[in-house]
Amino acid sequence: MDIYEKTLECPVCGSTIKAPFVKSSAIYVESRDTDLCVYYKGVNPLLYDVIVCGECGYAALSKNFGKLTKWDVESLKEKVASKWVKREIPFERTVDDAITLYKLALITATSKKKVNKYEVAGILLRISWLYRLSQDKEKELEFQKLALQTYKDAFEHEEGSADEIDLATVMYLIGELSRRVGDLDEARKWFSRLISSKEARNNPHILELARDQIQVMRDME
Repeated sequence: MDIYEKTLECPVCGSTIKAPFVKSSAIYVESRDTDLCVYYKGVNPLLYDVIVCGECGYAALSKNFGKLTKWDVESLKEKVASKWVKREIPFERTVDDAITLYKLALITATSKKKVNKYEVAGILLRISWLYRLSQDKEKELEFQKLALQTYKDAFEHEEGSADEIDLATVMYLIGELSRRVGDLDEARKWFSRLISSKEARNNPHILELARDQIQVMRDME
């Protein structure tokens, strides 16, 4: 079995959660898209990266699951838990299941006392990837646009140290999402901004991707 169960405590209501996790030995990368969406052989860990409490509705990416302040907890009890209807959360997940659970994580992320726009943008981007997997181009584009705007807002207004946020990757994603939604001038601007930035020197892989995408656009002219 490539998926195992891990017992966690919900930081909002204190309930016990039995969450599915993918064994690292079962993760085989097949390919990557230029917006960093990864394809896997066999089980796709993207489907399992949201942990959800069936008792109160709290949902978050696994890396953010326990990162709540007491003010966040109070806000989530008021905005999410009070309106939640207790339900079973699927252990083995389809793409459609994952879309539903990522949207629950989006509700949680936007209901915190202090909303982290980088966290919200990351969830929106992952939802666009899931719609790509389900071949729903209209919904994929919708969530690409939402992720793009949220990344821009976060980059311009959000506070965060370089240790917490890889700004080179953020600039790259703004450029690549701009390209994918058809705003080529904006894409060029952000790729150029990334290439000339000090952050790019610390992330040569992202720097190379940006140069590749600039060349792709030149070849299309």
